[in-house]
Amino acid sequence: MSAAEKIAPSRAESLAWTEICRRFPDEWVCLVEIQHEPDGSIQSAQLVSHHRSVKVALQLCSWSADPMVVCAHTGGRKLRLPRIEVTDENRDSFRPRR
Repeated sequence: MSAAEKIAPSRAESLAWTEICRRFPDEWVCLVEIQHEPDGSIQSAQLVSHHRSVKVALQLCSWSADPMVVCAHTGGRKLRLPRIEVTDENRDSFRPRR
């Protein structure tokens, strides 16, 4: 076994989304090499990491060199991203694009 294989765990086989949900109920999962259904939902993927906390799941998948890591919740929760609302009062705080 090479040193690189000892550091980064090898990726498992591709799992169906229903199997991922069955194995890791109500958890955040980080996925790569995703196959999609025609409606856009996940059909299958390779699991990189999983945890109840989205923060920990993302930290655990940080070893992955694949830039296309997708984080999803097996219970259907949405990933919330911070939203910045620009108003007249705070618009001077942001630099315009050049």
